[in-house]
Amino acid sequence: MIFDNMTTYTTESVLQGHPDKICDQISDAILDAYLEEDKLCHTAIECMGCGDNLIIAGEVSQPNLIDIESVICQTYKNIGFTNQLKITNLLNKQSSQLNNAIINGGAGDQGVVYGYAVNNKFNFLPYGAYLSNEIAKAIDKYRRTVNYLRPDGKVQLTIEYDRIKCLVISVQHTDDVENDFIEHEISTNVLVPFLDNADIDIQINKNSDFINGGFINDTGLTGRKIMVDTYGGLIPHGGGAFSGKDPSKIDRSAAYMARFVAKNIVANGFALECKIAIAYTFGEETPVMVSVFTEKGVASPKLVNFIKHHFDFRPLAIIERLGLRDIKYLPTSTYGHFSNSHYNWERLISL
Repeated sequence: MIFDNMTTYTTESVLQGHPDKICDQISDAILDAYLEEDKLCHTAIECMGCGDNLIIAGEVSQPNLIDIESVICQTYKNIGFTNQLKITNLLNKQSSQLNNAIINGGAGDQGVVYGYAVNNKFNFLPYGAYLSNEIAKAIDKYRRTVNYLRPDGKVQLTIEYDRIKCLVISVQHTDDVENDFIEHEISTNVLVPFLDNADIDIQINKNSDFINGGFINDTGLTGRKIMVDTYGGLIPHGGGAFSGKDPSKIDRSAAYMARFVAKNIVANGFALECKIAIAYTFGEETPVMVSVFTEKGVASPKLVNFIKHHFDFRPLAIIERLGLRDIKYLPTSTYGHFSNSHYNWERLISL
């Protein structure tokens, strides 16, 4: 197996109100607002939140195109927080040397990205990575139907021999409920469809109350949950964050393409597992490396040549094939960028 044939491993996900995920959502909401006004807008937006403060920084091609504060406040409110944020806007105009490379069709930076898929019923993702995001999504959905749960929280799963061994949940709540009640309600109303055996160690808010959440409890930063965003740490991540970056940024678009290729190689029966690694250099259209691994190890030259023939890895070609200028990015910023089979890069094609 590509991720070292591990019999036991642990993955995690976070709820919408986790401080790092708040920042991811704000970054992508701002990206969507820019792209709605100008599909060719270039952005690299990062946020840091602490207490009642939010600092937004980065580079955009047209900084004054949208009402930044309005987008931030609406996104924050939609997550479920009611306190007022003090916003410091440090966005700058994008450097011309970066812009020129992108306009000419080249990569805006050097870097390496990875994509992965495995032949299973969990959207071709590792079971633990898929399931932790699904449980986090279900808790968030349930949270909006009751008055005692709040937006922040985490889910951690330990998988042993492809079955759940331990499930740890921490979820923010009001100060008028006991943890025993929260444990019973979540176990009864959320977890039942996800439990794959009866012998699971379930821990919900085990060691403490969780009343303060979000930025009031901890500092948040865009891009700090990249393992949640991809494959749960079971597969390498190239290092670049996704949220806040327009599709010209290879950290995002090429990672989506790598997943698209890996998933379709598996779905079409060429391998049971597939990992794609793609590397770029600044200003160049063509990757300096396209590396392919399957459950058997390094892929045959025949499979690599097949992939290169059927998939175009140039940045502009990726944007066109996956329709990356015509989608909303905010939904990708929670529960993993590869969790929703309706995303363009998750589509199955015939090869």
